[in-house]
Amino acid sequence: MAHNNHQFFSTLSPQKTHPSDALLPLINKSFSSLPSLRSTFLATANALFGPGFVWLVRLTNPPTTSSAPPLALLTTYIAGSPYPGAHFRQQPRDMATTATNVTSGTNPQAYALNLHGTASTIGPYAAAGGGPKLAPGGQDLEVLLGVNTWEHVWLRDYGVGGKRQFLEAWWERIDWDVVEKNMSNIDAWMGRTLKGR
Repeated sequence: MAHNNHQFFSTLSPQKTHPSDALLPLINKSFSSLPSLRSTFLATANALFGPGFVWLVRLTNPPTTSSAPPLALLTTYIAGSPYPGAHFRQQPRDMATTATNVTSGTNPQAYALNLHGTASTIGPYAAAGGGPKLAPGGQDLEVLLGVNTWEHVWLRDYGVGGKRQFLEAWWERIDWDVVEKNMSNIDAWMGRTLKGR
């Protein structure tokens, strides 16, 4: 939940901003236009019954067809994680009550191999090889933007039936520079650039 709220608050701006020329082509390819993204995003968030989040995500490994949209909307309920790999995380033992025998000279990989025989079931040190473990039908993705639809976020200021008004006010305060920075950070990590996609 802390990560979800961090994403929500970090993309708010005290003044109105606009998507950059580098981000608009991705929005246009995925949603046909910025007004279409706005309409779809707000309708999805308004229709989300109960507490949750709506995310603008970028598929990090979209299908190889040239018509595949690079961006998509995703909903999660309550404090659900938008990351598909989070649903497979499992800690085999309670580390608060288990002696780790870690010394200051032990690196994380050696520790993980000593503890489990492999670091995990995913990643470069896994026995089965690298790559994310996804739920059936899951897509590997990265979060660019999210809105919190929990009632305590909007009810006091906008009243019963004010969710749509809250969402419209939120849209006007999206910090598109941070959204683009989120994408650039992902690209830097993956060794890509925003231009030329």
